[in-house]
Amino acid sequence: MKSRAVLTGLLILLVFTSFSFKCDGGPPPDNSPFRNAAKAADDIAGAINAMIKIKRTLAQQGTLKHDEELALTNLLLKVNTADKEFLKGVQLVKSTGDVEANKPKLCALFAALQTALNELNTTGVLPVADATAKGKLATAFTTITNFLPAITGVLACS
Repeated sequence: MKSRAVLTGLLILLVFTSFSFKCDGGPPPDNSPFRNAAKAADDIAGAINAMIKIKRTLAQQGTLKHDEELALTNLLLKVNTADKEFLKGVQLVKSTGDVEANKPKLCALFAALQTALNELNTTGVLPVADATAKGKLATAFTTITNFLPAITGVLACS
């Protein structure tokens, strides 16, 4: 009986002692202003992937001509590559915290992404002859460009 009381007392002591330890709740939140830019670049990659799937579906349905599909494939690859490079640059800035030293490189990478997107629109999406196909591709392209303000809001390139 006495051992049961001692055990209960120790258990209560253990419970109260465990409450005294402070937990930090895991890793600190990422308060970097580049977090939104990194998320936007990642979202752009997802939207590019969706546009690739749309292009494939349209090609299988026969609504895209072979030369239109080939142009879109090459341009989407170019945009995807530019987005990956920009995301790597943003992640480098987030990890090092040295914004000023890396800002010119980030601005150049972002300019390359914007150039690739402009080229995708002007020589990939707009020349598509089928109106339905062009509409679907234009909607996907608009989704991609809707993520750009999150980047320009953080990265003020002149």
